[in-house]
Amino acid sequence: MHDIILYDAANVPSPRRVRICLFEKGLNFTIRWLNLGLMDQKSPDYLKLNPTGMVPALVHGKRVIYESNVINEYLEATFPQPCLAPNDAYGQAQMRMWFAFENDWGKPFRDIVYETMAKDRARSTGFSAKEIKAEIAKRTPNAVYGRIAAKLIESPRNEEVVAEKLDLLFEKMEQMNDRLSDGRKWLCGDAFSLADIALVPRLEMFPIIGVNDLYVRFPHIGAFAERVKARPSWQASLIRPEADEKERDVVASIS
Repeated sequence: MHDIILYDAANVPSPRRVRICLFEKGLNFTIRWLNLGLMDQKSPDYLKLNPTGMVPALVHGKRVIYESNVINEYLEATFPQPCLAPNDAYGQAQMRMWFAFENDWGKPFRDIVYETMAKDRARSTGFSAKEIKAEIAKRTPNAVYGRIAAKLIESPRNEEVVAEKLDLLFEKMEQMNDRLSDGRKWLCGDAFSLADIALVPRLEMFPIIGVNDLYVRFPHIGAFAERVKARPSWQASLIRPEADEKERDVVASIS
């Protein structure tokens, strides 16, 4: 086990941001997998680490940090080479404004995910609504999480919500596409930064909500995403758990 432990889950964009940063920094780490469909993230032990009950969380020695962009800023401050943040106040402000922008459109994105991937994920457990309540009760004493999971299994997709939130997302993508039309290479200018790491993992998840032509609709975003995906850290960070895998040691070499 390595000194850095990342609590992670499959097919979630926020932990991938941290994995990209760890690979960019060349930092070895250990992944501990959580099953979100069975609410591992709501267990008392995990909530002691991350009271938001979300992934990721990072443990570095006796320090615990959660929220992906906060984790990456911590890694940048603790392991400053190679540099992944602007060195001036305005540049850092721009970087954090991009964090805020992604968080803004992340809200309607998550609403669609609830209606699509989350419902599919709950059903893929193979449990009935009654059974999943019992299974989740083994992980957390709070019965509300079992009721939420049961509702995911029982309720059909709300197409009206999906259509409404997509309209909001496309408005945000138009704004981002316009910003990128000025010819910049990266979001904060000429240097790759944590801002770029923050945006692309969620952009790449649009197909799971039924949008397969995002980069055709918004070509400047598409070109930007391809630049990020050309970095070795992008492919290296594509890590998913094997069947029944609980933990994995990762050597962050991308040479």
